Amino acid sequence: MADDKTTENKDDKRPPLQAVAPDNKTPQFDQSLILKRMIDPVSGFYCLACTPDNGVTWLPQFTTMGKVYRKEDAENFVPILQEWPIEKLKFKSPDGTAFYLSVSNDGQSVFTKVGDSQ
Repeated sequence: MADDKTTENKDDKRPPLQAVAPDNKTPQFDQSLILKRMIDPVSGFYCLACTPDNGVTWLPQFTTMGKVYRKEDAENFVPILQEWPIEKLKFKSPDGTAFYLSVSNDGQSVFTKVGDSQ
């Protein structure tokens, strides 16, 4: 899958993209490869799709249900999320009681009822 890069990366060994102006010698080609209006194959409604391989395959990005995320998206988010330490998570029990989950200095899980001193 193609990288979603908006800035140049000094480690990127790929040649820079070249703009191609259509003329009488070049065949017509589909210029809208990003967020093209198409039919979603799952729902049958319109969606906005992108192609990572110059039009061979199309991946719905936005449907009537919202943004579509894929495994590749999660793999791209993991390095970013690892940079942010999480201090606590909030959970709700089946009876509606809310708890915070955190970790003590020795690595043990600590549940604290919301509203209790922390």
